[in-house]
This record gives sequence, C-alpha cells and structure tokens, in this order.
Amino acid sequence: MQLEVEDITYEEKDRANIFLEQQEVFKQIFELLDCSKIAFVGGVADYINLRSYYDMPVHDLDIIYQDEEDLVSVIEKYNLIRHGINFYNINESKEVLVSEIFINNKRVHIDYFKRNFAMIELKESYLLGRKVLHCSFSEMMKFHNDHIPLLTSQAMGSNYEWRRLYKHSKKASLYNNVCYLKEKELQLLRK
Repeated sequence: MQLEVEDITYEEKDRANIFLEQQEVFKQIFELLDCSKIAFVGGVADYINLRSYYDMPVHDLDIIYQDEEDLVSVIEKYNLIRHGINFYNINESKEVLVSEIFINNKRVHIDYFKRNFAMIELKESYLLGRKVLHCSFSEMMKFHNDHIPLLTSQAMGSNYEWRRLYKHSKKASLYNNVCYLKEKELQLLRK
C-alpha cells in the first residue's frame, strides 16, 4: 500500500483548533498505540481532510484497527466496553469497542471499529505533529454522501434520528463545496 504524506504540517493550527481535552487524549493514544496499525475515521478524518478549508472542532475520536491485538494497551488502560453496531453496515464486525476518557471533568468518547485496511483508501498526514493514517478526502466524501439517503425518515422509519442525518448532510456539503470550488477554479484557469 503506497501512501502519500501531506507535505504541510498543521501542528500550530491543530493546537489552536483542537480542544485541550482532545489533545490530551490524542497524546495518550499516540503513546499507547502504534500509529501505523490504526487509522482515524469519522470526525478526526473529516478534520484532517478539511482543515485547509474550514475551522471545525474535533469532538469524539473514531479509530479503525485490523487486529484487536494492536489495541491491548488501550483495552487494559481504558477498560473498553463492547457494544453492538446497528447503524453502519461497513464493518467486518457487528461490534464497536468504546471508551470514555475524562480530562478536566470533560468526557472524550472513543469508538474503535474493526476494518480491513485494504478495503478503504487511507492517507498519511500529520496531526498535532505526529504522522497518522486516516481515511482519504474522497473516501470520507463518498461515505457522507452515500449515507444521506440511507438515513432519511422514509428509509429509517421508526429508527430515524434527525441528528445523524443532519451530521452526514452537513459533512457531505463541506466536502462537496470544496470539490465545487476546485472545479470552478479549474474552469476559470482554462478560460
């Protein structure tokens, strides 16, 4: 798997835009886990992919892994709890490992999902000065856009959650806007 490393470091921007509690949790994750064996998805991947265009917060952390053995240190330290997954059908496993870490009396939630890295487009970038793997721009844009029709009230019926639909719609619009602006710029350059 050939990965392209983003050549711009965003450490100063990350330190200014990521809440102190989340920064502390990232620091702990970086110390406990081999960053070449995990990847960030969800809001962290969105933040990395879109930080050049928007200021956006990082709330919860979503991490994917291939082998549970690679999580032993966090399983032991944070007493991870297993939960069933009932909203996304992209995982090889129908469960998620969950931890809640409290920093300065504020909760930081982490989900760990089992995924086959060969089935997902990953990139390397820097986050808080550390090289990390994360879902690519195109992978996350597709994920958000693909989930909008699956999460409507008509599709979900009694399981409909407007917040989940809103979250994916909002993120899809951010990615789509970046693509639109890039296309417009290309069109202007050609004229």
